[in-house]
Amino acid sequence: MITYFHIENFKSLVDFDLPLAGQELGPFTCLIGLNGAGKSTVLQAFDFIAHVATGKVEEWLASRDWKKNELTSNLGVKKHVIVFALGFRPTSGPVIEWKARFNVNQLKCTWEQVSCEGNILLKLDEGRLDLLHDPASEERTILASLPFEYHGSVLSALKLGNFHWCIGEVKTQLLSLRSLELLSPQSLRRRAKKAEDIGVGGEKLSAFLSSFGPEQRDSLLTKLQEFSPSLKSWQVHTLRAGWKNLRITERYGSGLAVDASHVNDGLLRILAILAQSESSHRFLLFDEIENGINPALAGKLMDFLVGLDSSHKQVLVTTHSPVLLNFLEDTVACKSVFLVYRTPEGRTNACRYFEQPETLSKLRALGPGEVFLDTDLEKMVTRLGSGTKASGRP
Repeated sequence: MITYFHIENFKSLVDFDLPLAGQELGPFTCLIGLNGAGKSTVLQAFDFIAHVATGKVEEWLASRDWKKNELTSNLGVKKHVIVFALGFRPTSGPVIEWKARFNVNQLKCTWEQVSCEGNILLKLDEGRLDLLHDPASEERTILASLPFEYHGSVLSALKLGNFHWCIGEVKTQLLSLRSLELLSPQSLRRRAKKAEDIGVGGEKLSAFLSSFGPEQRDSLLTKLQEFSPSLKSWQVHTLRAGWKNLRITERYGSGLAVDASHVNDGLLRILAILAQSESSHRFLLFDEIENGINPALAGKLMDFLVGLDSSHKQVLVTTHSPVLLNFLEDTVACKSVFLVYRTPEGRTNACRYFEQPETLSKLRALGPGEVFLDTDLEKMVTRLGSGTKASGRP
């Protein structure tokens, strides 16, 4: 599980922390805020760092039709280095930290470090690489100059099984991160060939579903029927040249089969999200989770995502809907809901929403969504942007 996230000089995230120092992210996180506050940028930053770890930054930029010089912030003096740090807590054991400086011009980290409990397990600095093998023997490999090329992070090129297990855990954790902020009904309706995932915008959904085994298919169907009782089954048909096509059968008459091109937007989106719960991904990110979904069903979806903790998944969503917040228990809302806002200088910051003076007392009498409706978000952002201390926490 990712426990904290820090990044500097990525778009509007000039010096951004989630959560604040001394706090930890939980299994479920919900970002709220005004339009343009930077909620989607936070998801993009997580996705960017995951692709740095795997060495696929160029492919990631191409998939979004971005140029590398668009990654860095335009606020203040233009710099070509993005600094970031993440904390990871494995299923058991202490927090592992990965820190790095990513050179945008070179599209790789020129400095990075993996540490655990104060012990440096990997350090790259000016072409010199220091790696720990077995902590019991304290054997290390030191390369004065790298004998190989790498893209993104040096982690992408190493045989990680030869070194301390915590080093490999960083890459494993980030390989299991999946950002779906570009999910769209138009993409979800497309036919696709063999795929290990649903794609950046969901364009490989049909091919991904075709890879499911019997247990996964039955599990997904059961979950879908909780949201759409009229749904009888789903199938993926193989067409010519290996193309896969998704169809939904409903319980009308003798069974009405509907091609994906005619399935409603909300059901397709729910199907894609539920399908991710059957995937191997440990950290799932969804933007504006309520898009195209009836409020009642969106509430069910929120309950489902909060409950994914039991299956060792971490979830981060963004929303503009106070209705969805009302589906959160007060204790969950206090820990998981973060307000993302811009300062007068344009920098994106975040704080726990229900730790603010404007909201904390109201939560004793109102539901989380009702507090959201009863609070002037613009005034709160103005106060936070002025630098006034928001709460008693550091």
